[in-house]
Amino acid sequence: MSDEPRKKLELNLDAETARGKYANLAVVSHGRDEVILDFVAALPHHKPQVVSRIVLQRHQAEALARTLRRTLDQQQAGASPGAARSDEEPN
Repeated sequence: MSDEPRKKLELNLDAETARGKYANLAVVSHGRDEVILDFVAALPHHKPQVVSRIVLQRHQAEALARTLRRTLDQQQAGASPGAARSDEEPN
């Protein structure tokens, strides 16, 4: 990582997106250059429904995987909740 200070990333989050969507299953597939994440709500007495599909370039998916691992490790260690960016380099 460079010595330059990181700029703060300000996100725009509309009300509908902020509510989120319930998913209790994720299906991961891939093409040659991308990774596809399908988030599914699989509820009793209903056909499972894809509620969101995210398509990532391979390097974005690798960064997301690192960020998820770091976040889950921190949670297990008892760190306070917070946000992490998947464009960060690993420690």
